[in-house]
Order: sequence, then structure tokens, then C-alpha cells
Amino acid sequence: MTKIHITGICGCLGSSLAKFFLEKGYEVQGNDIVRFEEALRFKDFDIPFPYLWKATQDLTCRDLKGVDLVIDASITSADRPFPTESPTYSLGNIDAPLHLLEVVRRMKKKPIVCYPSSLNAYYGYPPGTTFKEDMLPNPTSIYGWTKASVSLLYKVYYKCFGVPVIITVTGSTFGPGARADELPSKLILHCLRDKPFLLKSPRAKRLWSYVKDVLNFYEKLIEKLDELIGKTLFCMGNKGDRIVTNLELANLIKKLTKTDIQIIEASYEPGELVNGKPIDFKIDASYTRELLKWKPKYTLEEGLRETIEWFRKNIDRYNIIFGLEKLGEWKDA
Repeated sequence: MTKIHITGICGCLGSSLAKFFLEKGYEVQGNDIVRFEEALRFKDFDIPFPYLWKATQDLTCRDLKGVDLVIDASITSADRPFPTESPTYSLGNIDAPLHLLEVVRRMKKKPIVCYPSSLNAYYGYPPGTTFKEDMLPNPTSIYGWTKASVSLLYKVYYKCFGVPVIITVTGSTFGPGARADELPSKLILHCLRDKPFLLKSPRAKRLWSYVKDVLNFYEKLIEKLDELIGKTLFCMGNKGDRIVTNLELANLIKKLTKTDIQIIEASYEPGELVNGKPIDFKIDASYTRELLKWKPKYTLEEGLRETIEWFRKNIDRYNIIFGLEKLGEWKDA
């Protein structure tokens, strides 16, 4: 039985992976800087698991003893108000993976370490480029540079020190329980509250992946761990691989929620324009899909319908975003 350690286990990806693997019968443990009793995403967990209240930078060889796979889903605290475009945030996110790789390097029995990178690391290619697994990263933003840097760091530790690594490049993921600052979540919440929405980077394109497809990808990955060491895989897509602009996504969510909020097109985020044109791309993930015998099952619409229904039932958690409740009355966002 594979034993899995998840860094950043309180986050959206980390907690989703933990719950999925526990329900599948895997042995799971993890760490985060949130106290267990305050990790609100654990409220629905029915299966207990070992939890380490510590940052990834504080992990030791003892913490990972007996672990077969580490999924490095942790980040450091974002620098407000700039979040992912802050160099302070980005540099902090390189420090944690470096420490983790050093810990694994010193271990006699090394676990495989998996890093979920991002398609943002490739956005610097000319609009219309088809992204493939064997392409080098080419970031245009601080966030993309972070993801590209850590991916290359992982590759260096694999080549220089024999640390077994796997890079999984994700697209833009959405689903129930996603953070309120993710674009689909924000759009859904504004539609359900009938609030106008200021949409940045309206013509830039995204490949949205439903979280259930992403979780099934990682289950396929575990079935072939030893075969995948040193590889870069594309963990992304929807049925049909529909790539939409942010404006198309907004209009689709309006249609699915049967609302007609005002969408105000705003300026472009840093790195969202290449040679003056909005980000536009295609993907060829045939290598990954053939290797893992995996492909997305959910269309963009199917995933959004399930996500909208979840937000509709849990919207009270997010009321503070619209100033509808006092901070002391905020339930469990």
C-alpha cells in the first residue's frame, strides 16, 4: 500500500487529494501551518489521518520516514495586496521546495516527490502555440516564473542527486470548495448575488480542468509511480479540451446560473499580453494520456454545473465577501 505525504494539506488541492486518497484506502499524512482544529476544509473528513502542524521548511527526514510519495502542494503566505505577482511571495515559494528536496536528498530510502506545476509557466510563447510536455517553460509573470523555477529545481535534484521526482503541469482547476478568489468562484458568487463583475484580462484564454478529473489523474499516476520518475506530465483539460477566454467563461456561468449580471471588461494582468496580444494557446497532452490511460471525462459545462450547485448550497460561507455579515458572524468560509 502506497503511503502518501501531502504538503499544504489544508489548501484546496491538498485537502481534496487527502480526502480522495483516504476514501480510496491509501495511507495519508500531511503538514500545513494551520492548526488542525482550524483547518475548515477538514470539517467534512470522516477518516482521521496523521497531521503535522509545521511549515514545509521545517520538515525533517523523520517526518517522511516510510513515505512512498510526497505531493508538494504547499505555498508560503502570499504578500498582500499583491498576492501572486509579488516577488516576495514568489521567492518564498522557492524556499520551501528547496528545503523539501534537501531533506529527501539526505534520506537513505527516498520517497518520490511530485510537484504540481502550472501552465502559467508556458504563457510566454507566441499566441496560438501548442504546448507539449517536452517544451521548456517560458513564463511571462512573476507567478509563472515561480512555477517554472521550481520545476527546473526539481529536475536538477533528479539529475544531480538522484532524487526521484515527477512534474505534473496543471491547467486552471475549479470545483466545489475552491477558493473564493479563483475566477470561476468569483463569477459564480457574483451571479448568485446579482452583483456586477469587473473582469480583468477579458480576452486571455484558459484551459479549465474540473477537480474530479484532476483527482482521477493522480490516482492513475500512483498506479505507475516508478515508470514516471523524471517525467513531466500534463494534468489538465476537460472533455473536448475546450479553451475559453475569461469573457466566454463569464458568459457561460451567467447562462448556467440563469442570471444577467453586468460584466465590465477591465485591464490586463501583468504577463497576460504577449507581443500586445492576449494569451492564446493549444495543448497536446497525448503523451501523458497514452502513458497513464487517462483523459478528462467532464465537459466544461458539466463541471461548472456541479460547482455552481455546490456554491448555491454553501453561499453563506462567502457572505463576508459582499459585506453581508459582520466578521464575528462569518460562518466557515
